[in-house]
Amino acid sequence: MNVNKLLFTVLLAFLFSPAFSQSFNGRNLADHMLIKIMDKSLYKQEYPVDGSPYLNPEFVEGEVYTSKGNYTEVPLRYNIDTDVIEFSQNEAVYALDPEPRIKKVVIGENVFVVDKGEIVGKMNNSFYLRLDSGKAQLLMKKTVSFREAQAAQAMQAASTPARYQKMPDQYFCKIGDGGVMKIGSIKKLIEEFPDKQEELSAFAKKEKISPKNEKELVSFFQYYNSL
Repeated sequence: MNVNKLLFTVLLAFLFSPAFSQSFNGRNLADHMLIKIMDKSLYKQEYPVDGSPYLNPEFVEGEVYTSKGNYTEVPLRYNIDTDVIEFSQNEAVYALDPEPRIKKVVIGENVFVVDKGEIVGKMNNSFYLRLDSGKAQLLMKKTVSFREAQAAQAMQAASTPARYQKMPDQYFCKIGDGGVMKIGSIKKLIEEFPDKQEELSAFAKKEKISPKNEKELVSFFQYYNSL
């Protein structure tokens, strides 16, 4: 191992050690997190694009909680398409990948957590919106699809611009330290709570809980976490 590589390894061990955990402001984030800088050319559209890959295209002041410290007053936004948290500093845009050292990211009223789950048939770390927490967590995954521009056909008056289209939200459950499970049906979800199946079945039937309705799922998890 050469000297430079050794120094880099020692530096990483120091930065991510529990003893180094502390609070920083937004100006420190680029200095202390292993992040990548975004290519500004990605944001220069050479052709019109409808829709947006962002949950909110505007940067909102937020907080990043990591294993080595907390960062406040950070201009943040979530890129649904690339599944990264972007932040702006000194007219440059940086990206935080969903990796385990990030405990949570708060952007306005939204709380993002990092966990490993099956996304498009592969097990990867990803950012999830946390809708409720406690003994069981209700998580949401936002997705978008991108459609390339289409040239005008013979009978069409104009071409179709490229567009980002929001896809249906996906909901997940995490019980204790267990893995992330996609919610398919309320019946199967209740089977994951063997100690409270009777109460949850009665509640779900009374409230007519749908596995695709955010407010109803939140009320279901709030009820379970209150038991």
